[in-house]
Amino acid sequence: HPPAAVATRLAGEPKTEMWYMLDTQPGSTIYAGLKEGVTRPAFEEALAGGRVAETIHTLATHPGDTIFIPSGRVHAIGAGNLIVEVQQNSDTTYRVFDWNRLGLDGKPRGLHVEESLASIDFADTAPQFTKPDGETLVTCPYFHVESWTLEAPRIDPGPRFALFTVVAGTVECGGERFTRGAFFLLPANAQDRELRPFPLESAAAVLRTTLP
Repeated sequence: HPPAAVATRLAGEPKTEMWYMLDTQPGSTIYAGLKEGVTRPAFEEALAGGRVAETIHTLATHPGDTIFIPSGRVHAIGAGNLIVEVQQNSDTTYRVFDWNRLGLDGKPRGLHVEESLASIDFADTAPQFTKPDGETLVTCPYFHVESWTLEAPRIDPGPRFALFTVVAGTVECGGERFTRGAFFLLPANAQDRELRPFPLESAAAVLRTTLP
């Protein structure tokens, strides 16, 4: 996705995002950033030869891993990952490589090579999973994401809205019950802001997403 300055020139929208691994299969990976030592000429040579995957930094994934993906970071999701994505509002994606696959119509899907080359940060090499800072997983100008473990009722502090993703157990809030994988929005004007694990003596976990 293009950085802001590049997006303006390309008439696109920037997009910074983060991924949280809700579930993974053995051997699953993601691709993020470039391998150490990969230059733009080397990347373009690999692109011409259909070998882009060889230039992308690869990370083995496990449930609970989190990675921050700023605009300009080349990235792709490997097989076997169930991911929660939180993103800056944007509809611009440039595809630089499609793994030499064909679409459902038997033809290669369209690529955006020039736009991608203009957008990729070639100094961005070997990024790693983020390390939590207390409950905070990621914070940036576009979103703030926390991980809450609920072993007892907890009040959301407000006063703004919060978007919750249940990542373990079952959660009750506002008279509704939400199971793993569910999302629910707690409005800014909600009077009942208490989250409870269900049953009460059990434990649950949620991601809490707000504006910074």
